[in-house]
Amino acid sequence: MVDSGNRQALILGAAGGFGGAMAQELGRRGWYLRLLVRDPARLGRLGLPEDADIVVGDARDPALVAHAAQGMDAIVHAVNLPYPQWDPAMRRITAAAIEGARASGARLVFPGNVYAFGRQDARPLHEEAERRPDTVKGRLRADLEAAIETLGREGAAPVLILRAGDFYGPTVRNGLTDMIFARLAKGQAPRWPGPLDLPHQWCFVPDLARLTADLLEAPERLAPVEHVHLTAQLFDTQRRFMEMAAAAAGHPRLGPKRLPWWLLRLAALTDPVARELLELRYLFDDPVVLTGNRLQVLVPDFRPTAPERAIAATMAAHAQDVRPAQG
Repeated sequence: MVDSGNRQALILGAAGGFGGAMAQELGRRGWYLRLLVRDPARLGRLGLPEDADIVVGDARDPALVAHAAQGMDAIVHAVNLPYPQWDPAMRRITAAAIEGARASGARLVFPGNVYAFGRQDARPLHEEAERRPDTVKGRLRADLEAAIETLGREGAAPVLILRAGDFYGPTVRNGLTDMIFARLAKGQAPRWPGPLDLPHQWCFVPDLARLTADLLEAPERLAPVEHVHLTAQLFDTQRRFMEMAAAAAGHPRLGPKRLPWWLLRLAALTDPVARELLELRYLFDDPVVLTGNRLQVLVPDFRPTAPERAIAATMAAHAQDVRPAQG
């Protein structure tokens, strides 16, 4: 591993789930952090190093991103917006991140997802699996990844794309985790929009941040365009995951409930996020499981957090969200 005390990273979207976890992990390792955010107040809950450089601005501004990227060893593109804002905002943000990496030579880190692969059809989704997107969001994600990969193929800047299961963890707040952890924190039964007895792969985001930091501190091991899958935390059923969350919340009798798709279709009449979620129904009806060997090759000693500990830490963070303010 390299001397992390001399390493510097620009994190776009540092107040979000993956960005926040990356800021915490790199901060613990002594990296100098430059954080580009729109609302610096959202960073308060992360407990970041006091010497972190906070840049307030819009990640869609290529000049701002390029200026912030100067002198950096890595640019972490952790911005993820609500589905209705993806196009064109995610294209513009990714283009700005690419230009920042091109101008600085910094390694561009991007958390990919499974949308670009399209329907699984029992295919093993290893790092080199064919991408054949069949949804609007899948095609957009494939476009973003292809544009990022061009950086490394042209020799302009190295690229690291990571994929994992659905994100959860202390810094993560989104529609899926809210249906489980946020509801349990309020004493309500967790809900899920798909079959409860199918396998499901989750990703404890601090593990992904730790893996990413390990990889960034061993740049000599990485290809110019590197893809790595974090294949941990595959639950035999989604029901099991939700029961473990209920136990961690102190509500073991709050059994998981299935959210019917007709209710989501009804909500979609007025809710744009619900409307976008309907396109992804196949991910709930047909288990998508990531595999691959790059993690074992690059970081053979990496060990993910035990699910019981990961779920308990996530539940504690959500409980803090609903705890009344003191004083």
